[in-house]
Amino acid sequence: MLGRVFISGLIGVAGSIALSYGVASVPCSLVSPNTDKICLVSTFGKSIGSWKLGFILGGIFGLASRVDYRRVASKIQPIHLSLASVSCLGIYWLLGYQSFGFNTNYNQINIGTSSKYSPKMQAFLATIRWAETGNSGRESYRKLVFNGTFNDFSTHPLIKQCAPINGKQTCSTAAGAYQMLDKSWWDLQPKLKLPDFSPQSQDRMAVEYIRRNNAIRDIESGNFAKAACKVGKIWASFPCNSYNQNPKSIQKLSNYYQQQLLTLGG
Repeated sequence: MLGRVFISGLIGVAGSIALSYGVASVPCSLVSPNTDKICLVSTFGKSIGSWKLGFILGGIFGLASRVDYRRVASKIQPIHLSLASVSCLGIYWLLGYQSFGFNTNYNQINIGTSSKYSPKMQAFLATIRWAETGNSGRESYRKLVFNGTFNDFSTHPLIKQCAPINGKQTCSTAAGAYQMLDKSWWDLQPKLKLPDFSPQSQDRMAVEYIRRNNAIRDIESGNFAKAACKVGKIWASFPCNSYNQNPKSIQKLSNYYQQQLLTLGG
């Protein structure tokens, strides 16, 4: 009997991981070249997490059944595994263990920069959002790079859009308040252990890039121009880069920053 339970559990594990990976890896085909492999590896790692439920359900099925696996092992068809996998993953999803990108309850997501950041950092982040999306409020966190918005914050939207900039066709997957690329998501999500692409996660990604470019001290010491130049290689709307995407002047950025800082009482 234990053997039957174990074998059923293994079948449940295989089916659960296979279907979980198959469904979750669909968005990987939409990311930019050379990033899809990173996406697939990351997705597979997450899919492995479904093995526990698969084993439990498979084991229960084996315990409840009186099938002699030695007699019917050669008769198992792919459709049997498929049905078991669908059932397993259906329960897994209904219980809330996986969202598979279907979480679209935008109204329940808190919007706004976390108060754990200093007023100067909050004002700097607001300036980036304004420069990148045209506003620094609620809607900036939903912005796609060229046209439209998104509502699903369970992960980066992974949508590529193209448009002419200064006579040159430019394609990008940039999204959110800080216009993060898909490769930025695959880089930072595991390192920062981000649970989603919510506004809070987007803020953390931006602060991490500010940190990597050694601009935090400049921000906190009030040297806005120096900090803005340091992050110019990250955000094309800032100066000190060669992206040729119509960056805003230091003066305009500084003026907006000062307005935000005044509002925040910094």
